[in-house]
Amino acid sequence: MGDLSEDLERCLCDCACDEARAAKARCSCEEGRVRETKRVLLDERRRLLDELHASQRGIDAIDHMLHRVSCECAPRDLFADGKEAGVHE
Repeated sequence: MGDLSEDLERCLCDCACDEARAAKARCSCEEGRVRETKRVLLDERRRLLDELHASQRGIDAIDHMLHRVSCECAPRDLFADGKEAGVHE
């Protein structure tokens, strides 16, 4: 199981898991504690998904603001006399 435990620790470190948790997962794997190893992996997966969803909400908010800026801040069409198009007195 040496290769698996090393790959596991490397995977978790690549995912920005703290070193202590990655080492705990490696140790659990080496000792055959599958449930504990899977728990660490699932916890890190959940953490990454939470970060992903937070980023997606930010992207959605920015996209909404870009659309509003395009619609609401667009220059108004003016007639030759300086009056706005579509405005009646």
